[in-house]
Amino acid sequence: MEENKFFRLVWRFNGLVISVAGILAVGILFFVSYKLFQDVTRDRATSNIVNIEKDSKLEENWRFGQLTKIDDDKTLMIPLYSDQSFDRAYFSKSSNSTRNFLFINTHTSEKKWLFDHTDYLIETSDRLRFGDYDSDKPIIAILYQLVQLDTDKDNRLSAKDLSTIAISNPDGTGYMELLFEVEKIVDHTLLSETELFLIYQKGGVSYSARLNLNSFEITKSEKLPKVGL
Repeated sequence: MEENKFFRLVWRFNGLVISVAGILAVGILFFVSYKLFQDVTRDRATSNIVNIEKDSKLEENWRFGQLTKIDDDKTLMIPLYSDQSFDRAYFSKSSNSTRNFLFINTHTSEKKWLFDHTDYLIETSDRLRFGDYDSDKPIIAILYQLVQLDTDKDNRLSAKDLSTIAISNPDGTGYMELLFEVEKIVDHTLLSETELFLIYQKGGVSYSARLNLNSFEITKSEKLPKVGL
């Protein structure tokens, strides 16, 4: 009899353990499912992507970014951002991208947009000057990397598309496009106040180029040698 009581207690204990484990397993399953549902349905934010899909339900808002002082405070450079929000079956997505720059002359109050439209995605805008980021040296020019066309046909303007390299004076005037269908800018550096050295990739091939900063003309461009050649 005592032995039977012992086994009954063991069975009850095992049953209790199994029940508790089952409840915990169901709880964990519900928790994981809830987290997965939250992840699928959450608002997803991206940057430097412009949705150009014609049939998407798109909301687009515009705002100015932080201004930058140029030419001893004579010129202010202000980015124009687009905030796009569009819905998918199970989630909402938003994207923040630079679409234009406004230049303001603080002496004359003259205002000038870099472009007369907002059709492009501006990936980068590098202010060319000697020294590091906090340098007080004068800005010589502004180098831009733009996405103008949806070259990979995904209804987006993004870093996956081929880009255009362009340049302008510090006040936004003299804008000129230099290189087209570029995959990426590898790096660049000023050789002097009148010459920029640029390394870029196009068609899977790396190139170097020298740019005259007075005329905004490429004076020399050549392929970089491959390893062992």
